[in-house]
Amino acid sequence: ASLLHRLVPALGQAPQDEDEDEDKAPSCELIPSVEALRAMPRMSAIARIITHQTENWDGSGTPGGLAHDNIPLESRILALVTEFQNRVNELRTKEKMRDREQTLSQALSECQAQANTRFDPKLSEALGLLVMGMQQGMSLETSQPKISAGMWLLDNEQPTVNH
Repeated sequence: ASLLHRLVPALGQAPQDEDEDEDKAPSCELIPSVEALRAMPRMSAIARIITHQTENWDGSGTPGGLAHDNIPLESRILALVTEFQNRVNELRTKEKMRDREQTLSQALSECQAQANTRFDPKLSEALGLLVMGMQQGMSLETSQPKISAGMWLLDNEQPTVNH
């Protein structure tokens, strides 16, 4: 989901109408790029994560107006980490911040200021611990997926050989 999270348009969409029947399940706006993922059985969970990354902890987000633990955990994590990463990049490029520790602290404080409204407060605390570790020299290694690992997207069934 983190590799595909940019499929969803930028934040700032209006939440669903509050006049809708509260007993109904929230209806989510169809995003063509995410709907393409839903068509692939193995990608439907990722499509759900990506769809709800723009939900806010307080329920003011989109597309479903979900709040608190009704937002998938993975979506909450993705939203927070994406915002943190964006802020770090903006501070480094636009504001020419050179000090790594100061950049991380500034981005963290901006994300934590949105805890309880936009972000899950427990995840904001966990991000704080992660940033503290990074400031003390911890590094996070990432591995890029191999192109061949995605071949199952093209062919969902194994060919059978009849003799």
